[in-house]
Amino acid sequence: MTRYTMMTNKSGLAAVCLSLLLAACGGGGEAARGGFGQNNAIPAVEAVKAIVGSLPLEDRVTGRVIARNQTEIYPEVSGMIVEVFVENGDEVKAGDPLLRMRDDEFSERYQQALSGYEVSRAQTQQARANLGLVESQVQRTESLVERNLENNVNLETVRSQLTIAQADLDLRLAQEKQAKSVADERLLQLQNATIRSPISGTVGQRNAEVGQLASASTRLFVVGELSEMRIELMLSDRTLDHIGVGVPVSVSSTSWEDGKTLTSAISRISPFLDATTMRTQAFVELENDQSLLRPGMFVTVDIRYGESAQSVLIPNSALYRDPQTGIEGVYIVADSQNSAGATPATGAEGVGILSPPRPISFIPVQVLATGRMAAAVKGINEGDTVVTVGQNLLRNGAKEVQARLLPWDSMMELQELQKEDMLEVIEQSREAISRS
Repeated sequence: MTRYTMMTNKSGLAAVCLSLLLAACGGGGEAARGGFGQNNAIPAVEAVKAIVGSLPLEDRVTGRVIARNQTEIYPEVSGMIVEVFVENGDEVKAGDPLLRMRDDEFSERYQQALSGYEVSRAQTQQARANLGLVESQVQRTESLVERNLENNVNLETVRSQLTIAQADLDLRLAQEKQAKSVADERLLQLQNATIRSPISGTVGQRNAEVGQLASASTRLFVVGELSEMRIELMLSDRTLDHIGVGVPVSVSSTSWEDGKTLTSAISRISPFLDATTMRTQAFVELENDQSLLRPGMFVTVDIRYGESAQSVLIPNSALYRDPQTGIEGVYIVADSQNSAGATPATGAEGVGILSPPRPISFIPVQVLATGRMAAAVKGINEGDTVVTVGQNLLRNGAKEVQARLLPWDSMMELQELQKEDMLEVIEQSREAISRS
């Protein structure tokens, strides 16, 4: 299987763009000095050799980064903030205080509730003591009745008093329980005036200042554990047939240097589709030991769900659809043994030089599979030289071209460049032309 890796190399790519601009400006050799717009001009094009290999089957999506354990902090009581203990970026442990709100009112209300609870407890003790006295009186009366020293009327009276005393104790116990609940509620409000972190992690998005009035709808902080990250993806219903849990992914970002990527796999996929978008959530979890991922950032996620069969591979930029016939194919540059010129030489840093004029022909192809960077095709052979840049110069019936042969990886890098990167490279090339 043929594998290719795209590495950022703007200096080499600037040289490629410089050569193209020179050719376009009439500096591409004797054949090009007449300009591409004249009938005697021989177009200068970029080309690569077709290879044989397995085409990675990939889907590219955008993912949103969130901390694996991330929570937003809201107050449970309303009040004025009097102290803030943390700043953005501070590390906290679960239970550490984040801020304190003014708690004078909560403290007073708790003391009142605590006093009410103490009163209720005293009344319960009084009712329990009264019940004990009535129970003793009932026992004495029953003893006297057995000895015929007391009549049954008095016994029924004291038994009624016992029932009343028991009911009074039950009432006092319920009131004591209620008073304790009120006291516990007031204590919780007092404790909630000091907001503590529910998890261990890093503090961010602080929205708390001394003197600020905060309510239950005021988000004060976000706390997240940044050592492990989760990337949220949105997958369409059509992709769920070939993308599942465990499928490998690579994560990249335009803000990372040197073409750095992170690898992981899809860890979870929600089974429920959104009725409007027909998409569902998928998650990728990975370690953040290099601190490349930050909550809230967007990253590019390439999902590699398989490989094509062994076939001829060409860059996607080599495919050309004839605007008149609608036939899709590639332009093939004849080999050196079929023309008077020599095989294009390769210059320093992998940048080719223009070959002598060589015959060109358009060959229809059948696209077997399309990847993000290359396509598997049928109709051409391994080693055929295919045009990747400059097809629009050939559609008017050009018979010969001057081909600049590039290494496969260099062409992959050109295709990998973001639009803003390509503009930067072209601008560098323009400056180089001006200086020369």
